[in-house]
Amino acid sequence: LESRSNGKITADALGFGGEDDVSMDDFKYATLGVTLGASVLGVLALAFLPENIGAAVCYAMALIPILFIGIGSSAPGIIAGAIKTAKGTADTEDERLDRICRHEAGHFLCGYMSGLPIKEYTTTDNGVQCVEFHPSQEGPVTGREFSSEEIAALSCVAMSGSVAEILGLGDAKGGENDLLLLDGFFRRSKDFIGAQKQQELTRWGALAAYNLINDNASKFDDLVEAFKTQKSVPECIAILESR
Repeated sequence: LESRSNGKITADALGFGGEDDVSMDDFKYATLGVTLGASVLGVLALAFLPENIGAAVCYAMALIPILFIGIGSSAPGIIAGAIKTAKGTADTEDERLDRICRHEAGHFLCGYMSGLPIKEYTTTDNGVQCVEFHPSQEGPVTGREFSSEEIAALSCVAMSGSVAEILGLGDAKGGENDLLLLDGFFRRSKDFIGAQKQQELTRWGALAAYNLINDNASKFDDLVEAFKTQKSVPECIAILESR
C-alpha cells in the first residue's frame, strides 16, 4: 500500500498502525473506560427511560464492550489508532473544518464513482455537509448478505474519507466510525471474511480510494470547496460530471 501510493498512505497515517505508540496500559484503561461507561449508561437507561425503551438501550450498551473487544482482537491497530488520536494534538478550528470537508468530499467522490446511490445528505451541528450512501447500487438493503463486489465497493468508500484527509493533511483523524461500519459490512458478507482478509480488504479499499481521488484531483479540490460553502447534491454531482 505504501509503495503503491508514493509513500503517502501508511497504516500510521490511516490511524490504525499505532500499536508501537500505545502501551498495554492504554489498552487496559480504554477497555475499562468503555466497559464502565457502557455499564453506567445501561443503568441510567433502566432508571430513567420507559421500561421497554430502557431495556432495549441497556441491551445495546451491553454489546458495546463486546464489540470493542471483538474489534481489538481481530484488528488491534484500529483501537490503537483511536487511542493515539485521542492523545494527539487537537486541530485548530480552520484545520478541523478543512479536515471534515476533505473527509466528506472523499466519501462523496468515491461513493458516486462506485455507483452507490446517496441515502442522506445533511448539515451537521458544526455546519458541515455530511453524506451517507446506500450500501448497494440497488439502494436500501434489508435481510440479505453482501456480494464480494459490494464488499469491495464498500471498502473503497469507507476508506475514502481517511485517505482524503491524508492527501491534504498528512494523517487521518476521523475514520473510526467508518472502520466500525466497514466491520459490520464484513460480518454481513456472503463469503466468510477472516481477520487477515479484513486487513487485506481494508488496505485494498484505501488504495482504490487513493487512485480514484488522485485520478480526479482537480474535481476533488473543487468538491472540497463545495462542501465548505455547503453546495447542494446536484451542484456537487455537476462538479464530478464536468470535464
